[in-house]
This record gives sequence, C-alpha cells and structure tokens, in this order.
Amino acid sequence: MDGREALTDDQIADNAIGVIFAARDTTASVLTWMVKFLGDNPAVLKAVTEEHAEIAREKALSGEPLSWADTRRMRMTGRVIQETMRVASILSFTFREAVEDVEYQGYLIPKGWKVLPLFRNIHHNPDHFPSPEKFDPSRFEVAPKPNTFMPFGNGTHSCPGNELAKLEMLVLCHHLATKYRWSTSKSESGVQFGPFALPDRREHGPSKSFVHILQPGP
Repeated sequence: MDGREALTDDQIADNAIGVIFAARDTTASVLTWMVKFLGDNPAVLKAVTEEHAEIAREKALSGEPLSWADTRRMRMTGRVIQETMRVASILSFTFREAVEDVEYQGYLIPKGWKVLPLFRNIHHNPDHFPSPEKFDPSRFEVAPKPNTFMPFGNGTHSCPGNELAKLEMLVLCHHLATKYRWSTSKSESGVQFGPFALPDRREHGPSKSFVHILQPGP
C-alpha cells in the first residue's frame, strides 16, 4: 500500500453514505422546493415556461438535443434556482474548525474549536436580502455581495459538485416546464428536516399527495 493505510469498512460505508447525501438528496430537495415555489408564484412560472418553450422550439427545428450552450441561456431559471437555494437553504449548516485564534465582534474563538456556519441565517439576513422570506428571483439579477450567498459552501472546501448539481437542475426544469403543468395542492406547509429541508408532509397524512399535482402539459 506504499505506506498508506487502507480504509476500514466503517470508513468506506461513511464515505458512500456521504456521497449519496451530497450528490442525490441535496439536489432532490432543491428541486422539490423549486416546484413548490414556482407553483406558488404563477408569474415566475410563466416566465420560466416561456424561456424553456423558446429553447424547445429551436431544438425542434434543428433536431438537435439540448446542449451545454442551451443551459447557459436559461438565465431566468438560473435565478429561480439561486433564489430557491437561498429561501429554502437546503443545508442549514456545515462543520468547520478554527485553525487559529479568531476574534470576532469582541468574541474569541480559540484555535481547535468547532464552528458551525448557519447558512439559513446568512441567507435570511435582511441587511443583504430585504424581505428574506419572500421568493423573489429578481434579486439575483445582480450578483450578491461576497460571503452572503453560499449554498455550496465557500473557499477551498466548497462543494466540488456544484456545477453538476446546477446543470442537473436546469435540465430537469427544462423537461418539467416543456412537458408538464402543475398547480399547488396546499399553498402553506411547514418544513421538516431529515436532514435536508423538505415541505412537511406529516400534516397531510401518508395517503395525500405531497405538495403539487403534476399533469401532462398541452
């Protein structure tokens, strides 16, 4: 093993579970909230649908499949995804360790202490995002200030799969917007964390539909 120690079975299992959470559940949770927020905001849904309908018409004429260049044109959808990640804040926090003594606003954080940046608090700071509970994709027409929006973390330890996740969300939204229409089955719902933020289904009972009803589009 060239002096390197092999991973134990527990470490392999922990890494596999970590990949499943990071690569699947986070993206699925964002998409769940995106469907809900679009259903709750018909004007935004209309703008997203028109954006994708235009791309779909061009693809039908050329006979070409959806391309990377097409996803770069999904600017409205990109803002919707950003605002969804801000409002819902799928990852509530992350774990970090102070590598040196840090003094912040009169408080001393000693080297070695574990710190938990609270993403939801950062994303709902009214100093940076007025009316933070309101779903408003237009706020991302201008890039947010540094360190005020970090759904994928920040710095050298930011999520390495962030571009793949955004691509997956753009492509799925394209197919939803061009092939389906949906309506809200319940406009108000709580939040359950398990561990990611999802609309609370417990109040509906196990036999109820979850947030929105999807139907084939015209």
